[in-house]
Amino acid sequence: MHDVVTAIEEQAGRGPDRIALRVAEREYTYAELWRAAGSIATRLGPRPGRVGLVFRREFPTYAAYLGILRAGGAVLPIGPRWPERRTREVLGAAAPPTVIVDADVADPRPYAGERVLSASHHVDEPAHVPPGGAPAPAQEAYVLHTSGSTGRPKGVPVDHRALSAYLTHVIDRYELGPGCRMAQAADLTFDASVFEILAAWASGATLVAAVGRSWRTPVRFLAEHGITHLDTVPSVIGIARRMRTLGPGVLPSLRWSMFGGEQLTYDAVSAWRAAAPGSVVENNYGPTELAGVCASYRLPDDPALWPDTGNGTAPIGTVYPHLEEIVLGPGGVPAADGELCVRGSQRFAGYIDPADDTGRFLRGAAPHAAVDGRPAPEDWYRTGDRVRRQDGLLVHWGRVDRQVKLRGHRVELDEVEAAVRGRAGVREAAVVVVDSQLVATYTADGVTGADLRAHVASLLPDYMVPAVWRQVDDLPLTQNGKLDRAGLERA
Repeated sequence: MHDVVTAIEEQAGRGPDRIALRVAEREYTYAELWRAAGSIATRLGPRPGRVGLVFRREFPTYAAYLGILRAGGAVLPIGPRWPERRTREVLGAAAPPTVIVDADVADPRPYAGERVLSASHHVDEPAHVPPGGAPAPAQEAYVLHTSGSTGRPKGVPVDHRALSAYLTHVIDRYELGPGCRMAQAADLTFDASVFEILAAWASGATLVAAVGRSWRTPVRFLAEHGITHLDTVPSVIGIARRMRTLGPGVLPSLRWSMFGGEQLTYDAVSAWRAAAPGSVVENNYGPTELAGVCASYRLPDDPALWPDTGNGTAPIGTVYPHLEEIVLGPGGVPAADGELCVRGSQRFAGYIDPADDTGRFLRGAAPHAAVDGRPAPEDWYRTGDRVRRQDGLLVHWGRVDRQVKLRGHRVELDEVEAAVRGRAGVREAAVVVVDSQLVATYTADGVTGADLRAHVASLLPDYMVPAVWRQVDDLPLTQNGKLDRAGLERA
């Protein structure tokens, strides 16, 4: 694949009447999608740079997503539920000249100072897209923001080189093409949405959007819409099991089930395989900095062949063949158990803020040295994930730092703690993960858990707001005087 825009244009030319998108009970052909995207591209003008996009599961927003790319711009997703402060931080760092947002559903205050367009107002206008040629490999395709330990989000620009390398591999791997139906359930700010949307359209498949509350009952959605391809987080399996909807054979149309963002347990795989007996199950792994997914493991049909990993989770397997990996132990030397580092065509070129590059890249042979300044193409990206080599496979054993993934979202616990401590009256705070939810323990004077919940919700996305709040007289300490986080997890 040379570039994703050309690939989608080719699909629109080959099958203009094929269905590209089903959303809100309506279907749109490739011809309609391409034409509407052209209208948005015309309004944006050539090479508009980064364009903020407040996601809404309606046709104009999907058309705007493609329209930004058609114009030669980079998609900058903005969470519709983000607090105003978070939105302003992202806009201030990424500095998009334009934001696409429908005025009837969004508070305009966070976008003051930007050129604001409404997708629904321009999606039917005549299209006269100026010829700009195919995007250059180093040109940004999209920018996502991740949780950062500094207390502010980190911007990750992914260029067309990385995107094309990723899509070329996965479209072939998952046999995507006309007749396939891809579920679109991920929030636009989550990198799984890139695979859902662009892999579907670049291959001629149909994208089926989960609108409103439909994804609260995922099994029903998948069955009713005849979904063939699903890319989601393992917690969806737990939701379905608690709802008692994951019965034998209830998902006969599903051919490919890809899970990522969290550790995938064998117990969950067994339940899913019973519900979708005709589906291949893959465990995917990858950070946003590596275009979303860079390694995978396809589980054998026979459970007797599933390797014993020691922690009851499926391996993340091996990195894609066009990438390289090393596992480094203490001192930056290769080891069988340590931090996973990856390089190659899917690696991003560095964060929006160069200061965020510090400590994230390594150069040279063992012992590998930290990179000073912007990384070179041959440098290794430090994922921060601890893995073990086992029988030629990589097994994920958690984070080497304090970053976790919840429901597919990457969360820096230090950032959440900083938000809690920022409330007047709070003396100490610690945040841990218990039963897949954030638990905050704090000491304070005259501050309730409800006060803190409201305070943190005004600063951080909802998935970063602790679900449980515990007020104590003193935080527990270990014998050497350090905070006893293990004790908090057991409490």
